[in-house]
Amino acid sequence: MHTNAQAAADLSLPTGCSRDSPPRLSAPATTALAPVSDSNTHMDAPAAADTMELAAFQTSEGKASRMGRELRIQLLDGRTAVFKDDTTPGMKFGVPRYAGYLKAICSHAIHILQYEGSGAYLVVDDSTGDSTIVFGMPVVSPDAKRFAWTSQAGEANYNSSLIEVWGMVGRKPRKEFSFESETWEPSDAVWRDSATIDFLENTHSSPGDPYIKTPARLTRTGTTWILFESPH
Repeated sequence: MHTNAQAAADLSLPTGCSRDSPPRLSAPATTALAPVSDSNTHMDAPAAADTMELAAFQTSEGKASRMGRELRIQLLDGRTAVFKDDTTPGMKFGVPRYAGYLKAICSHAIHILQYEGSGAYLVVDDSTGDSTIVFGMPVVSPDAKRFAWTSQAGEANYNSSLIEVWGMVGRKPRKEFSFESETWEPSDAVWRDSATIDFLENTHSSPGDPYIKTPARLTRTGTTWILFESPH
């Protein structure tokens, strides 16, 4: 799924992170997403995210900054993508916070805090401003050809328990693998090599109980991803 954080038409996209002749782009628009959910996110998360954003700015090589309620990202073609806070309660609520520069895949990550839940992430091309929505922080593979992400349902079961792998086709992310579990919640994805992802399966008897964390693995053979679940 792509957002309209910035529109770009009739582009010939290079494979590198810079270009000799940048395309003409339409002016970037603001971004607001529908909520995913987790109680009290709208009250507690923004303050914590502000602190994390300050640390994330250090990775941006001076390209990301904040001016009040606006997150600004300087694109490599000289234009600026602007993402504005919308604190309208309910479905319109969307508070973008910079999450890091994923330079290996020529992208910036933005965490969109929502009224409830853990929110969404935008993977924003550092040259065009084109963006893709995912629902966990991307973790880039060692060969920079893919990224993985995980999300947990949480106590209120607002989010999905998902693990996904996306491949970079040129500069555009394309989903390769997705698995949603009804019995465990994935977290802490780590690439062991460019074809192997280790992660944790989190289970508990009832909401509020401590999670039991069990190692699991996702591997790629040819074009197929194979999930090795732990016995529960």
